[in-house]
Amino acid sequence: MHAHRISITLLATLLLSACAAVDNSKKSITLDQATRYYETCIRWAEFKVADSMRRLEHNNHYTPSRDTLKRIKVTSYETLSTRAVDDNATVHIQVEIVYYNEGSMKLVTLIDNQVWKYDAENKSWYITTPLPAFR
Repeated sequence: MHAHRISITLLATLLLSACAAVDNSKKSITLDQATRYYETCIRWAEFKVADSMRRLEHNNHYTPSRDTLKRIKVTSYETLSTRAVDDNATVHIQVEIVYYNEGSMKLVTLIDNQVWKYDAENKSWYITTPLPAFR
């Protein structure tokens, strides 16, 4: 009888561990989907859609004007690094974006440091940093 209780306890522990691993895997999948969608929006100059994916936590960041954004053409978007913190509920992503402004036709490279957070209630990711600092 004692061995049976140990087996049930062990099985319950394994199931809880498996559920946690599946939950982290789902977070990862939805993060990947969210960041790819955001990247697509930035690449195709759908800045209004990209901006709808964010919840700004700090208001002291540069935000490009609508007139500037109308002239921006992104030529490259590459993820340089990804670092998860806070039990994988916050992810820091560093992206290199190469673009030009149709007004100047000068190729510019910028590093965009993004912070993504997981909303457990909605089971989705959102970005907390502003649009890239296009000029």
